[in-house]
Amino acid sequence: MPLTVKAANTQKNAGTKRLLTMALLSAASLMSGTAFAADSGYRTEYGIYIFGMTIARSEMTTRITDTSYALDGKFHSSGIAKIFDSTKGSININGTMLKQGSAATVQPVSYLTTYRSGKKHKRTSINFKNGSVSSYDNQPSINKVEPWAELGANDLKAVFDPISSMMITSPSAAAVCNRTLQIFDGQTRAQIRLSPAGTERFSIKGFDGTAITCNARFVPVSGYEKDKKSVRYLADKSKITISFASLNTDNQGAGIYAPVAASVGTQIGTVKVRATRFEKTK
Repeated sequence: MPLTVKAANTQKNAGTKRLLTMALLSAASLMSGTAFAADSGYRTEYGIYIFGMTIARSEMTTRITDTSYALDGKFHSSGIAKIFDSTKGSININGTMLKQGSAATVQPVSYLTTYRSGKKHKRTSINFKNGSVSSYDNQPSINKVEPWAELGANDLKAVFDPISSMMITSPSAAAVCNRTLQIFDGQTRAQIRLSPAGTERFSIKGFDGTAITCNARFVPVSGYEKDKKSVRYLADKSKITISFASLNTDNQGAGIYAPVAASVGTQIGTVKVRATRFEKTK
């Protein structure tokens, strides 16, 4: 589930492991997209932090043609996080490029993420057809805790995986935040409602320019435990911002944007994700 973090005070180590695992998956899911142009390759790298300390890193490569896109990434615990547990995993995305006049947008075909945290292994796969989920699988299966919000009949229509949803086609920089992202991660159906919050200067390897910052509101729809405190905190109290940038825009700012930074308030502190590399490689 996007950017869900929780910790148990009476079981410190177990709570910390859950925090690290979810931070890693959140970063990989939220930050993996990249701005793109046809017949190009990109490399993006991110650091994940809490209380000013690095807890994880992720690296992604994206390949784009006129008709398709593919992303391969990996993420792993880092720094102080390794004291508690070793977590690492991979993400693989394939999709098609759809032409909309002179612009293009993405439509996912397959999504696969696997990770290991200590002795625990998890695998999630999603297949799409014509913009909707055709099948999905979780190993091990989801442990549903009552009261549970079941997926509705139309919840898997017109949705994106967490990565593809962040590859935003916009007619201008000013319009980047004027949208609601429809996301399904294999368990939870959610919305991320964006609204404008300003701009900032952003300079890292491969990119030096303006990033568009959006306020973001997490809205759970289905596929989650209704009484789960971490979900309720994200939905009702968390302050979330996401900053987007593009390597390819025209003079009016039209292009495809992807995240370069994010900040998410959780019950135990603010998790921050920041790109350290965002560059075109081909």
